[in-house]
Amino acid sequence: MTTKDIKDVLTYAAFRPEPDDPTAPWKKRFPKNKSLLLNINRDSISWVDVEKNGMIGEASAIDGDLKELAQDLATEWKGLTEDSWCGISINSRYMITLESNLTRKQGSEEMIRTNPRSVLGAKAEKGKRYSVEHNPRSNSSILLSVDEDMIKSVESALSSAGMKVGRIACGPYAMLLDCVDQVETARAQLEKGGTGENIGKLIVVVCCQGSICALTMQDDNWKELRSRSGLYKNDDYEPIVKVLKPLIEHVGEGAQMIFMGDEANTGLPDFLQQVVPGMRFSDVTQPNQLWKILSER
Repeated sequence: MTTKDIKDVLTYAAFRPEPDDPTAPWKKRFPKNKSLLLNINRDSISWVDVEKNGMIGEASAIDGDLKELAQDLATEWKGLTEDSWCGISINSRYMITLESNLTRKQGSEEMIRTNPRSVLGAKAEKGKRYSVEHNPRSNSSILLSVDEDMIKSVESALSSAGMKVGRIACGPYAMLLDCVDQVETARAQLEKGGTGENIGKLIVVVCCQGSICALTMQDDNWKELRSRSGLYKNDDYEPIVKVLKPLIEHVGEGAQMIFMGDEANTGLPDFLQQVVPGMRFSDVTQPNQLWKILSER
């Protein structure tokens, strides 16, 4: 046993998750260290530093491709971290779909990452990495697939720049699951209250730096899902209407829209309320929403 091993036991460091442990929340991997979070879009990159106390720093962004920019930004990024660890959100070359009747045998959520064919059967494609979230109340599931070439390209570019990749996630997918969790919490509270009220019909809309994912729900069921990456830029939100219009028509009257954006205080909530006049609307976005989810989940 080395001196460091003894010190780690005495300071409880030996019982903390490893920095690259995908099963542990990001903030638990670096309880007293600075780290970096990056969101990789099709033609831009954004990033924030996470301080030792877990506070999220000021976001920065730049247009361009990661391969071309990583070397130039490496010194700045390393200066925002300790030991060069970073967490990645991929915001292009992914698909989020709604599936039904996927196997739910014990460990299937982990198995889909290592042996997707055992979970997806003939639906599994070569060159893809998968993640799945099952509806606990019905036979539907939300399925994420990401091009493996994209993941390897990101890992290679950051490794060449001297950065250590601790986790790769998909921002819109993580945000959607967070919204779904909030709905389930609200549903449980209604059931506990015993008033007979139910959630009813919902459209959950997630917007993340140009990408959108929308899911309709009716009572216990997930009905339809639409997802597009790189759909809009800056304040030009009109392309969002084409994605949402069919869902709005299908869900019918009496529905509620729940919206989450990657950042608070943008023009998106006002725009969406104009798209669905008369529909109940709830904006659950918090400041630093994307970064908050990536650092806490």
